[in-house]
Amino acid sequence: MDTVMIGMYLRLSNEDTNKEKNEESNSISAQRVLLTNHIEELMQGQSYSITEFCDDGFSGTNFNRPGVQALIEAAKSGNINMIIVKDFSRFGRDYLEVGRYLEYIFPILQIRFVSVNDNYDSSDKFGTTGGMSVALKNLVYGMYSADLSKKVRSARDIRARNGEFIGQYAPYGYRKNPEDKHELLIDENVAWVVRKIFQMAADGINHAEIARQLNESEIPTRYLYHKLKGDNFPDKQPQVKIKKWDNSAVRDIITNETYLGTMFWNRAKCGMDTDKKRVEQPRETWIVVENQHEALVSKELFDKANANIVGLNVNRRVVGKKNLFFICGYCGKTLKHRSRTNDKYFCRTGSQQFENDCQRVNVRIKELEDAVLCQVRGMAVMLIEARNIRKKVQKNDRKTVLETTVADSTREMARWKDTKLRLYEQYKAGTITREDYVARIEKGKVRMEELEQIKSEAQAELNSMQTVSKPEEIPDAELTELSVLESFDKERLKALIDKVVVYGADAIEIVWKVGNPFETEIIT
Repeated sequence: MDTVMIGMYLRLSNEDTNKEKNEESNSISAQRVLLTNHIEELMQGQSYSITEFCDDGFSGTNFNRPGVQALIEAAKSGNINMIIVKDFSRFGRDYLEVGRYLEYIFPILQIRFVSVNDNYDSSDKFGTTGGMSVALKNLVYGMYSADLSKKVRSARDIRARNGEFIGQYAPYGYRKNPEDKHELLIDENVAWVVRKIFQMAADGINHAEIARQLNESEIPTRYLYHKLKGDNFPDKQPQVKIKKWDNSAVRDIITNETYLGTMFWNRAKCGMDTDKKRVEQPRETWIVVENQHEALVSKELFDKANANIVGLNVNRRVVGKKNLFFICGYCGKTLKHRSRTNDKYFCRTGSQQFENDCQRVNVRIKELEDAVLCQVRGMAVMLIEARNIRKKVQKNDRKTVLETTVADSTREMARWKDTKLRLYEQYKAGTITREDYVARIEKGKVRMEELEQIKSEAQAELNSMQTVSKPEEIPDAELTELSVLESFDKERLKALIDKVVVYGADAIEIVWKVGNPFETEIIT
């Protein structure tokens, strides 16, 4: 008996953690118990294996979730043949996308989909109108999510206009009042750091030098401070391995009017209407309430610090945008472009301490780009060669077998038409009896039904192979162009490269989006 490979998908969004106590628990552990028990009842002694996929703290309004992406990839690669969820909304609240998977993609992949609370099992829905109820339920889920998002935002706006702090974490230098989480109190453990930064800026010290002095004094950054306190503070830059003060962190503090005792809200939006992306809002749309908590600095010190910083920014010697393609191998930050006399990529962290490894990352742009371009051409050639080998080997593979099955079935079904005609002529001529004629015709009908099913299943599998076979592969024409590419084109190179980790002028590491094309053994 074949083993059923089950993908168990669990999801918990941030909104679910705020449900009332009398509501059903949506916790990950509760979902796991529910699904495990249902699988045991469903399988009834049949051999099965479970692979768990989980998204904890992710909204279901889109499919940009690591857990669900891994689940879908496992389905495409054939590592699972059944998916089980608590309800449709756990899988996703975008009813159009959910419907596309249930009605089109999963049937093509021959994936059985089970939603426990919705009493839905795709194995029972073929040939019925089950899909209509699925679409309707997901439409309701989508409308509910949009309505809930508006209500939550409206409630927060009202609190903000009343001067209440509604952020998840207090700004650096403040802490939430243990008796009222909507009130800010001064955190004396780090308030002195904020005042020190403002004073240094007011004295004319630029933000790079301020960051360097904070690092040399081993003063923890905001992220490290929260970690030391045991807070579950989010790491907004997980790729940055060395957490240090930098220019932007200093600038964020110096320009933050919260330190004047002013409460701000709606400085940026991030929701369904912005596709979950942070979008800065014009100042006239901000909610601003003054004198809501104790100020950390005076207005005079704040203005002087910002005047000096603005003046220094106008005369900055190093300009340029972050280059997300090139990453520092020591701290993980993206490199910047130095474009004055020496055209180079460099790591900003190198200027935030007197001595550190990041200072080794100071590489001429042309040398780095030429090295990457050379490696890309080589990889493209290898991929083309591996693909050609695969095509030769696949001459006698499953696809050929299926095509032969379809052709043989079609020919035999065509021959049956002639056979029926001959049988009728023999019956009319009296060569065979009526009973013999009817028996042969009935036997032929049964065989035709068998052939129709065989042909249909083979054709469906062929269509599935054509639809989902390696969708991530780069087209042959594009690979050929990359194999002879002469100029550095970052956008085109992203087809093969995820990022380039730079350790110095003579040491780089390319993180490919593709694996070694020859690492899988090919059996001939």
